Amino acid sequence: MNKYFKISTILLVTLIMLLFLGNFGSAAEQKEFTLVIRMMDSQDKWFKENIVPQFEEKFDVKLKVISFDTMWDIEKMLKMEKDSGKFNIGLVKTPLEMTRVLTAPGKDFLQPYDDIMKVDELISLKKEYNYLAIKMGTIDGKLYYLPRKLETRVMIYLKPKVEEAVANWKNFEAEIATSLKEANGYGLPAGYTLEADPNEWDYYDVFVVSYYWANTPYFGIKMPRMAHRGKRYGGTVQGLVDRVYNMDATQDDILKMNTDPVVDMFEWEAVYRKYNLYNEGMWVDPWSGGGIWNAMKDGKVFLAMMHQIDCFFIHGGTHPTMQGYLVNPEDLGEAVMPLGVSVELDADGKPVRVGSKKASTGGWWWSISKNAPYPELSVELAKWITNYENHLAECKTFGMMPVRKDILDNLGEAFPEGWMGEVFATSINQLKLNGENTVPLIAEYSDMGKNYLAAWYDIIVDENYGEAGQVDRGYIKKVLDEKYVPEQKGILGAGYPE
Repeated sequence: MNKYFKISTILLVTLIMLLFLGNFGSAAEQKEFTLVIRMMDSQDKWFKENIVPQFEEKFDVKLKVISFDTMWDIEKMLKMEKDSGKFNIGLVKTPLEMTRVLTAPGKDFLQPYDDIMKVDELISLKKEYNYLAIKMGTIDGKLYYLPRKLETRVMIYLKPKVEEAVANWKNFEAEIATSLKEANGYGLPAGYTLEADPNEWDYYDVFVVSYYWANTPYFGIKMPRMAHRGKRYGGTVQGLVDRVYNMDATQDDILKMNTDPVVDMFEWEAVYRKYNLYNEGMWVDPWSGGGIWNAMKDGKVFLAMMHQIDCFFIHGGTHPTMQGYLVNPEDLGEAVMPLGVSVELDADGKPVRVGSKKASTGGWWWSISKNAPYPELSVELAKWITNYENHLAECKTFGMMPVRKDILDNLGEAFPEGWMGEVFATSINQLKLNGENTVPLIAEYSDMGKNYLAAWYDIIVDENYGEAGQVDRGYIKKVLDEKYVPEQKGILGAGYPE
């Protein structure tokens, strides 16, 4: 009996050990989840080499990193995963334009940090970031988005070309006045002067310098040398909305799409197009940021509205791929946005409407999937990416606008290189001018953005801005009223043209 007892005991112990080892093996099995991002190739590679492996090692987790193409793909990916019942997505890099789309009633794609973190931990975490960035990521009192970076457009230019235009534009003064008289019935504004400092410019100054460059041979060639993004994507929409804000718009104006500030924006775009001041590569190639960098390298663009990462790539930064696009990097200058004024002048030669230098503040945030397999690890990853060391390294390397208070409050220490400080100092000045201006933070804005793109290609690129090739403000408003205001059926939700 003792013999059988001993055998049973051995079998029991063996079984318990096998069960224990089996459970232990399951517990020790490495956790894995998916991180969804969209970055430039060089930044994507840097991120995967300098952020991801270190997190995997620290938290003993395996990250699968996948990329989306356009921001509307995020919703499609989350919906497909939700419908499949197989949940792998843990953290999603999310642009401001999609933040309200993904949390609209009935979507149920994301979960707030409030539901994952302890109250005191969340309060402490939010204090680490810029107040506006946190506010922009908060919906119905809950933090759905932890900030990654802020963005704002500023005006960039080549200093020697501006100095040349300021010194010599009067050689074209008569031509410029004649051209503008066709557009506004008056010509240059009364008492017009071109300031040497681009920070003091308005939209007439942009016309004057661009006219000078377009009609002056460089490298033996005359061509327009001003640009902004023209690709059919969100970056172009953001630039157009900035110009509407320059005209002193409210978010209500942007959503109505046919009020004075919106028509003023399209009218100026039409004037720049008619008088051949925009390089057509904007819409022919078409250009996103990289297209403009190359155009500056090739001497095809001297002025553009760009954001912080653009400045780092054009100047040349600390990353090996940021070799720069200028023979002399110190030629790059930055200024706040030009003052928005109407094309229309009154009988005394003064703008009928005067706007501001405001643009919109945008950026990217980290959101957590509703069905994240390990939501606590998703929080840890978002914190890891944006901790002081990692965030500063990425900002220095790629020119991201910081969102951490401990960096923003000590820019001189964080960015001792002079040119970097200039980029961020100008950007901070622009952010102060912007105030709380953002794109409209409602789900419907996604569709409105598509409207703006379609209207810009119709009115500006296809020169549908008036009869007989003349810029006609009333005609532009009629086109907007008939084809692009939200009430017109078949416009909202139509998607980007292929």
